[in-house]
Amino acid sequence: MQPMKPNYTQAIIDASHDGVIAVDKEANIMFVNRNAREILGLPDNIVGKKISMFIPNSDMLRILSTGKTELGDIATILNRQILINRLPIVMDGQIMGAVSTFKEITDIQKLEMHIRKTFNESGLEARYRLQDIVGSSEAMSEAKKLAAAFAKTAATILITGESGTGKELFAQGIHLASSRAAGPFVAINCAALPGNLLESELFGYEEGAFTGARRGGKSGLFEQAHGGTLFLDEIGEMSLPIQAMLLRVLQEKRVRRIGGEKMIPVDVRIVAATNRNLEESIENKQFRSDLYYRINVLTLELPPLRDRLEDIPELLKHIMKETGERSDKNIAEVDEVIYTWFGQHDWPGNIRELRNVVERMVLLCEGERLGEEDISFFLRKLMQKSNKHNKGSVEENEKTALLSALQYTNGNKSEAAKALGIDRTTLWRKLKKYELE
Repeated sequence: MQPMKPNYTQAIIDASHDGVIAVDKEANIMFVNRNAREILGLPDNIVGKKISMFIPNSDMLRILSTGKTELGDIATILNRQILINRLPIVMDGQIMGAVSTFKEITDIQKLEMHIRKTFNESGLEARYRLQDIVGSSEAMSEAKKLAAAFAKTAATILITGESGTGKELFAQGIHLASSRAAGPFVAINCAALPGNLLESELFGYEEGAFTGARRGGKSGLFEQAHGGTLFLDEIGEMSLPIQAMLLRVLQEKRVRRIGGEKMIPVDVRIVAATNRNLEESIENKQFRSDLYYRINVLTLELPPLRDRLEDIPELLKHIMKETGERSDKNIAEVDEVIYTWFGQHDWPGNIRELRNVVERMVLLCEGERLGEEDISFFLRKLMQKSNKHNKGSVEENEKTALLSALQYTNGNKSEAAKALGIDRTTLWRKLKKYELE
């Protein structure tokens, strides 16, 4: 085997992601790679010269003297924190030189974040940016503007709003607009798991911590979210014991697995969400006040759909397009009367309910335009609701339903009958009964 040429050796060490510098036993520089020159601010063409000419009182001199290995030393060089390893070069029992390898601590942190994300994949990543969230009403525009401002901070955020208003979408958008966007986004619904399971999911556990514990243990969501964002949905449903554990992690920025002794440092931003009034929960002794003040540094309140009905056309078309793409439906137009009927509903389920209704309409539509025949099931629902809440007689409720159907079908009796789920003869008979012809 032929000896390696000097330029090959230089090419190899230049390829190293770490900075590398080596000296002989006389402290003359033998090798220095590109990263070392950049990190230490060294000039070119320094091979063969004394290291003390460029780094006075270099720690490499100590290694030449003691022959001891020094690992994990931290130093600040040119305003950058560097992790340094120094090792003697020993041949035939003699110290023939020393080598130092080093890298910026920020590079190590990025690598650690990547490793945690790779090996502790939660199955949920942030996909929605704030600008992807549909709605241009004044209320939604203000919410998105506030969320963007919150994202620039490091503070904990509490998102409030009714069920179905899009709290998780905003949490994802905040994560992607923050300095943690490259880190993991991990979410959990605190109401979906009983206390003991929620504890193990959040904090992890060691092997043998309890019956059924995974062999080798399991990292918790705090560890998985290190360097990123942990979204705690429905935090108001969390039990008081878990609240106490959560508060400790937020205060100490360290987590201990169930059955473990080691405290693991975690760097996690918390975004919490609730549809509860947490202040009432505090009064009822169901939520800790100290945790509330810890998570409620910045509050983002999302408006219900009934307070931004002007967003319905935009939302409907967006949902219609998504559903059409998934189901191979090509629906291009929407009858204006659909928007009118949608405006009569107060949408207690908000966007989630709207999506359910629109998806059903699209999937059952037989043409390329959504019309009254596609909304008849929803119209009957509105009529039933009106009858349920109206204190008048059955006749009065029925008369109101007939008038509403005729009004919103512009007097078209066939369409009104179809919308009400009755045949045209029945409609004619009822109109005659109430003298509405």
